[in-house]
Amino acid sequence: MKEQIITAVDLGTTKFFGIVGLVSERGIEVIAGEVIKTEEDWIKDGRIGYRDGVISGLIDLLDSLRKQTKEEIRWITVGVGGGHISGKIYSKKIEILPKGRSINEGDIQLLERELKNSVQGENIGKKDIIYIIPQEFIIDDNPISIGRSPVGMYGNTLEMKAHILTGESNSIKNISDCVKNAGANLSPEIFPYSWAVAEAVVSEEEKKAGCLVIDIGKSTTDFVLYCEGKMVLTESIKEASYHIDYDLSTKYHTSLEFAEDLKKRYAWCDYKRFVSEKKDEIKTVEILNPKGKSLGKVSIEEISKITYWRMQHIFEDLIIKNKLLKTGCFPTMISQVVISGGGAKLKGIVKLAEDIFQIPTRIGIPQKLLNLDKGFQKPEFSAGIGLLLLASKVNKESETILDRIKNWFRRWLF
Repeated sequence: MKEQIITAVDLGTTKFFGIVGLVSERGIEVIAGEVIKTEEDWIKDGRIGYRDGVISGLIDLLDSLRKQTKEEIRWITVGVGGGHISGKIYSKKIEILPKGRSINEGDIQLLERELKNSVQGENIGKKDIIYIIPQEFIIDDNPISIGRSPVGMYGNTLEMKAHILTGESNSIKNISDCVKNAGANLSPEIFPYSWAVAEAVVSEEEKKAGCLVIDIGKSTTDFVLYCEGKMVLTESIKEASYHIDYDLSTKYHTSLEFAEDLKKRYAWCDYKRFVSEKKDEIKTVEILNPKGKSLGKVSIEEISKITYWRMQHIFEDLIIKNKLLKTGCFPTMISQVVISGGGAKLKGIVKLAEDIFQIPTRIGIPQKLLNLDKGFQKPEFSAGIGLLLLASKVNKESETILDRIKNWFRRWLF
C-alpha cells in the first residue's frame, strides 16, 4: 500500500486535540500532535456552542499541525457525541418470492430500505440515521457467517440484524461548517467518540469476549457495548466529570474552578473504601469563595461522598438501569469494563466501577501508534487517537475484516 497522511481532531469541552499520522505497511506513525486550550462555551454538551471560537481554535490547531508536518491538511476526521448519539440493534425480515429462489442484490437493497424506513418511522422529527452497519444475515431463521453476503444462497425468508446509529444531523453540519471555515474539509467518516475510544484501548479479542467501553469526558459520557465481537449498544449521555464540579460548587458556594481543583486533588470515588482503609489519614480542606475568602473547612470524606453519589448515578442509574439491562447481554456476556477519557483519572474509579458493575475493570490507555509521545499516552487522548486509527482502517487499500464491514456502511447524511 502507498503511504498516506491522515489527520484526526477531538473537539473537547476544554481542549482541541489534533494528531497527524503517516499510514504505511509498518503501521501508523505519529508525525504531529497538538493540544490547544479552549473556552468552555465553545463546545457545550458535545455541540458547537460558539461558532467563531471553534473556527478560531481550529485555525490555530491546524496551523500548528501544518508547521510540524510541513504538509497541507485538507481533510480531517472528527468525532461526535453530545448526548444525542445512540445506536442499537434493529432487525427486519422479508419474504423471498417466489419462495425458494436464490437471493440477489435487489433483495438486500429492499431489506435495507425496509429497515431504514422502520427506523426513520420510529425517529420522526427526532434523529437522523448516521450509520447502518449490518451485523448478520439470517436465511430461513438460520444465521450465516458474520461478514458474509447471502447473495446466491436459496431461501424463503431473509432477515438482517444491524447496529443503527442515529443522531442530530444539524449538529454534525455545524461541525462541518466550522471545519470548512478553518480552511479544511470534514472527512465523510464521522465516528462516535465511544467507537474511537474502543479502537484505541481494546483489542478485537477483548471485543469478542464482551466488553463495555466508557469514555468519561468533561460534559458527556459516551459508551459502547460489545457482545461476541458485535456492537449492540452505542450511547452518549449528558452527565460527566463537570457535574461533580457543579455538585461541589453548589454545596460549598465556591467557584467551579475551585470545585474542580477539589475534585482532582482530594476526591475519592469509592469513598466507603477510602474511609475504611484511610481512616487515620482523613483530613480537612479549606474552602475559598470566588474572591478568595475562607468559608471554613470540610473533610475529604465529605468531598469524596459527593463525588461518589454523582458517579454512582452515572454508572448505575443512567448506564446500567436505563441502558445495559435492556440489551440482554449485560452482565452475563461481558468480561470486562474499560474506562477512558479525562474522567478516568478520578481516584478510586476502578474500584467503584467494579463494585457497581460487578465486572473486572481497568483504565484504557492508548498505545497502538508508532512514535506516540508519552505525553499523549493518557486516557484523555484516547478519543483523538482512536479517531486516527478508525480513519486509517477506513482508508486502507488492503482487504481486512473492518474494510469489509466498511463496505457495508450506508451513509444517509451527506
